[in-house]
Amino acid sequence: MVLHLGLLHAIGILFTDIITTFNSTRAETAVIQSTSIGVSFISGIFTGALINKIGLMAVGISGSLLLNFALMVSFFATSLTYLIISVGVVGGLGFSCVYISSAAAISQHFSGRKQLLYFSVHATGAGIGGMLYPFLIRYLSDLYGFRGALLIIGAIGMNATPTCFLWKHHSNTTNPQKCVEVANQIEEFQTLLEVKTKDSGEIITIEKLKQTPPRDGFDSVYVSQYPVQQGETKTKTVIVEGTGNKSTDLKKSKQRQTISESFRRIWHIKSFIVFVLGSIGLTTSLALIIIFVADIYKDNGLTNDDVSLGLFLLNVMSTAGRSIPGMIIQSKRIPTLVMPLLNAVLSAVVIFSFIIVKSRWLLIVLSGVIGMPLGMCASMLTVVTQKLVGSDLLPIALGTFFTFNGICQVVAGPVNGYIRDVTGSYIAIFYIATGICLVGAVVFFLAHMTRRKKKHEIKRSSVL
Repeated sequence: MVLHLGLLHAIGILFTDIITTFNSTRAETAVIQSTSIGVSFISGIFTGALINKIGLMAVGISGSLLLNFALMVSFFATSLTYLIISVGVVGGLGFSCVYISSAAAISQHFSGRKQLLYFSVHATGAGIGGMLYPFLIRYLSDLYGFRGALLIIGAIGMNATPTCFLWKHHSNTTNPQKCVEVANQIEEFQTLLEVKTKDSGEIITIEKLKQTPPRDGFDSVYVSQYPVQQGETKTKTVIVEGTGNKSTDLKKSKQRQTISESFRRIWHIKSFIVFVLGSIGLTTSLALIIIFVADIYKDNGLTNDDVSLGLFLLNVMSTAGRSIPGMIIQSKRIPTLVMPLLNAVLSAVVIFSFIIVKSRWLLIVLSGVIGMPLGMCASMLTVVTQKLVGSDLLPIALGTFFTFNGICQVVAGPVNGYIRDVTGSYIAIFYIATGICLVGAVVFFLAHMTRRKKKHEIKRSSVL
């Protein structure tokens, strides 16, 4: 994540170099990074399906090779169109494969609170890379030009490709080896259920029901879960395969669900769909700072060194922000969808502040402050999605979100660049972005109410 996703958050530092080299407009130059961000999102739905088809490791390796190859061949760029295809399209495909496959690997190797914490650690990689890359890119660009900088960065990134060999599909338990070896599936069910309930803090008792003779090779487990309400006990009987069946039967019962079934299940989770709608507007509004940061600074009379410092502070705060959702969401007192709501309000306030602030140091500090909601937004994409849809549906859900978000990113970059060229400033863009963030806050509130209503319906049906 440091070497791959970090670049996506820092490549905007080459914005003015590319304008000077190809004598292009801001709208034309913005197409490169907006295409890279957009394609990485749009291709997400296909990446999720590809993971289901060929596995995590193959997708991760392919993505890493694609991304770094795209950067290295950019050394031969002779036009803006060349960079749009190499960095934008091919590089964007690589970004998507690396991000979704690595997130899916975490969801399958870890469970409970550890999983949420590691999602946040995973998200901080892009922020750390974004802290380091501005200085490295500026240094290499001054020595070898922006083409040489992309060539060297691509070569460095190739060294991270072997780490993808670790991203193997795995069962989401804390002791997977033990579960695989257990031939008695009654015992395996008990082990898995005990692990799950231990992580969630629930209290259960498990007893095996005696059946003479066993029904068609099946047996039952009687589960008492309490407390549901004071003085009540919730009971559940689960029928699983009996002792005579081998572990191969378990594997057949756990075959991966088809892609179409996954999509159907996702579209029935209304709170996730509403969350996606709100997140699309929020991420698109925050992305304009990453894309146009160099030009925003130049408009206010700042230097290239100021741009590097601003991006550094932005990514420092972004890294801190990425670690917050994984820790907060572990608290049962804070609803899952309240975090994105508060983050949208904070984003609106900070973006609006860019209209008011004019001094050099305040602008640099403000760039650092906006890194906090930017980092939280990036981390919540994975953490909140996992909470809403679960680990099994995470690759497809992330892919679905990335696809719709990518379409907006591809359109938003050139449109914002065009508005800047026509109006001569970014003030109108900041007003629009502020409004979108506030609308996003309302949408997140609706998502929260939708999920809350669904929970109440489930509780009522369980009591009946």
